[in-house]
Amino acid sequence: MIMYCLSFIISAVRFNTNDMISFILVLLVLVVFFATWAINRISVLRIRNTVRTTKEISTIMQRTLEISHNYVIRMNINEQKAFNLYGNLLPEDGLTYEDGYGIIHPEDHQTYRRFITSLVVGGFRNAECIFRWDVSGEKHLGEWRYMREQGIAEFADKADKRPANLICTLTDITDKLVADNEEKKMTNKYRKMFEQSIVGLAFYDSEGHLLTANQKLREILNFQSEDDPFYYESTLYDMPTFRQVIEREIEGEYYFCSHSIIPERNVHCYTELRLHPIYDVNGQLQYITLAIRDVTQERDLYLQNRQNDIRIRQANEAIQDYENELQYLMDTCDIRFFRTSLANRTCTFYKQMNTPEVTYSIDEVISHFIDSPFKEGLRNFEDYFNVPRTDLTHMYSFFHEGDELSWNYIDSVPSFDSEGHLVGTYGIVRNVTPLIEKQEQLKRETERANQSGMMKSTFMANMTHEIRTPLNAIVGFSDVLPMLSTPEEKKEIIHVIMNNCDMLLRLINDMLAVSELDESGISIQPVDTDFAQDFNDICTTLAQRIQLPDVAFIKENPYTTLKTRVDRERINQIITNFVTNAIKYTQQGHIKVGYEYREDDGGGLYIYCEDTGTGIKPEDQSKIFDRFVKLNDYVQGTGLGLNISKAIAEGCHGRIGINSEGEGKGSTFWVWIPCQRK
Repeated sequence: MIMYCLSFIISAVRFNTNDMISFILVLLVLVVFFATWAINRISVLRIRNTVRTTKEISTIMQRTLEISHNYVIRMNINEQKAFNLYGNLLPEDGLTYEDGYGIIHPEDHQTYRRFITSLVVGGFRNAECIFRWDVSGEKHLGEWRYMREQGIAEFADKADKRPANLICTLTDITDKLVADNEEKKMTNKYRKMFEQSIVGLAFYDSEGHLLTANQKLREILNFQSEDDPFYYESTLYDMPTFRQVIEREIEGEYYFCSHSIIPERNVHCYTELRLHPIYDVNGQLQYITLAIRDVTQERDLYLQNRQNDIRIRQANEAIQDYENELQYLMDTCDIRFFRTSLANRTCTFYKQMNTPEVTYSIDEVISHFIDSPFKEGLRNFEDYFNVPRTDLTHMYSFFHEGDELSWNYIDSVPSFDSEGHLVGTYGIVRNVTPLIEKQEQLKRETERANQSGMMKSTFMANMTHEIRTPLNAIVGFSDVLPMLSTPEEKKEIIHVIMNNCDMLLRLINDMLAVSELDESGISIQPVDTDFAQDFNDICTTLAQRIQLPDVAFIKENPYTTLKTRVDRERINQIITNFVTNAIKYTQQGHIKVGYEYREDDGGGLYIYCEDTGTGIKPEDQSKIFDRFVKLNDYVQGTGLGLNISKAIAEGCHGRIGINSEGEGKGSTFWVWIPCQRK
């Protein structure tokens, strides 16, 4: 187009000097015009492109803010007022600094002032702080949320030292902080469960190197320090207990018992061990868990039970001897033959078959019987003795003088004439007094042996069931725990495991106490102690065992200090048994534990545990402290706790008892332990 215009102009203008100058000027104007047009066109295109890009960036930023739930505000330094740029965190007409501080938590005012100061006068281009913000605003309802604020200083001029505005992005991080705290609590619970487990636990890497071990395992294996080099520098496969048992390529779970001997650490015990491999999603071995339990005491208890079996077998052999003696007595007992005559109404006794020893009239025979069917039968002879009769009678002897009673078996057979008429009877009289005495003795011995065997069987059955129940729960829920995904599910499983650990520990303590009681009686070892402090400590522990929200735990400690001399461990055991028993039978109300020092009977501690549980019938209160007594078979327990408490009270020369008005009216267990106040 430009060339066309030039050709037209050249053809229309005469080529003289003045015209040439005019031509050049016109040409320059045209060039400037077209250059300006081209530049404007390019600028318009660039502006459109910039606007489009800005809109895209703005859309992206807006969507990002929506997704992240952020707020953007502008704080005008000169006006000392803040306005919403994005979101509706502040009122529509803005919020003054003074009103803003009223919505910020008072404890965070100083933190927020440092944040503002660092941006306004501190020379910082950007800064960050965390504070609590009342989302109810001017209502001041105290609905605090944690906010993370990131601020950028905006200057009107590069030469300004003080910014004109602060552009701040606020993010609500309350949920994240809560989640972090919950995760921290959960981690602490895992660690606490790991450390306080009654089973030794350890983690190894895939090469068998020890990563961590809990306190119980360090006790069993006699660690010399927290990071004992003997165990941390050697591998699992090199340990004497596992060297001949497991392969380096573990393909499954190992469970076995072993006589563990580690001379380097003076370890000599019987253990129950369990190895569990942990694989990643690709099936590669990542870790190995080890659970170890010292069963030395259980083995000793088993050996003791074997000795009890031997004693029972010896008792059975003695019973067999008694039976042989009885058989001998039956063969050589005092037997006499008799014959009665209905016509003569006489009874003749024979020591020898053909030689009469003595003859009595029927009336005289009747007078020897104390209370026997034969006595009435002799009065109605024909109706009673027309069939064979046998009876054990308690009577005065026919053959000895005196008033001594004896036991006799009488076997009578009727005798008929040729016409079938009853003419009399015949039979034998056996003096079985020694036999009866032996039977009574045998009955007592048999009852004693059966009772011993029954107690042993009951004890073993109860212990096997009671120990297996929490142990199965611990092992089962421990296997399930890694597969759970939500914190709520894990928290519930951990709660179940900890309860079963506590239950198992109490059962083992009861077993050891019963074993000690059977072998040598309860050992009482008094020490000087502040019982008021001991009472506070045991109540703090026991209060955590109450899980039902409708049951309140009440502690009554009337003293700030009470110096005395008692076996505090045994007394704590009694209090624990009282509270544990109350927890089992109390569904609502309260469990109150208290004590007082009484001066009567030489002085002593009166300790009591009151509950609002099911109560105890009067007829059951006399047997509640017997061994293996459980008034409700559906309640967890072995029936040993109160029996052990009674043994401790008697070992301390004290008394124990219960007060209960009956079913549904609660119970109060008490114990009095003699001691001197210092």
